[in-house]
Amino acid sequence: MWGSDPDIARALKALGLGPEASMPEAKSAFRQVAKRLHPDHTPPTPETLSRLAEAVHAIRTLEKSDSLEVELALSPGDARDGVTRTVTHRGRNGLFRILPDSASGTRIAAIGDPAFTIVIRIEAQTQTSAPTTEAGLNRFVDDFVKGSPTARLAGWLRKARSAA
Repeated sequence: MWGSDPDIARALKALGLGPEASMPEAKSAFRQVAKRLHPDHTPPTPETLSRLAEAVHAIRTLEKSDSLEVELALSPGDARDGVTRTVTHRGRNGLFRILPDSASGTRIAAIGDPAFTIVIRIEAQTQTSAPTTEAGLNRFVDDFVKGSPTARLAGWLRKARSAA
C-alpha cells in the first residue's frame, strides 16, 4: 500500500509494522506505543522520550503520505481548454495538469505525488446570471432615490430661478 519510500519504511518500522500495514493499523499501533511511552505512564527518560518522538514523527509521515482524493470544480471553459491548478488540502500541496477536453469524474494524480488525486467536477453553465448586489443597489437608486425626469427638470428650473 505504501510503496518503496525509505521514509515510510522507517516510519512503519518505528511503529513495529510491516510494509503491508494499512493506515488504520498504523494509527492503532501509534496509540499503543504512545500509551506505553507517554510520560504519564512511564518515567520520562531520554530514551523513552526519543522513542515517543520517533513514533509521533512516524505517524505524521504516514498521515502525510496516505492517499488523499479531493474534488475539484472546473468551469466548462477550463475543462475544454485544459488548465494547470495547484490544490492545497489538509497541509498537502499538489500540482495538477488537467488535459483539454477532460470529462467530469476524471481522476488525475498530482505531479510527483501519485497518492494525492483529484476528481474533476464540471460546473453547469447557467443561462441567466444571478443579479449581483450592485445591480440590486442600482435598481434601488433608480426606483427610489432618483426623481423622475419631470421632477429633475422642475428642480433644475427652481435652482435656475433662485440663482437669478
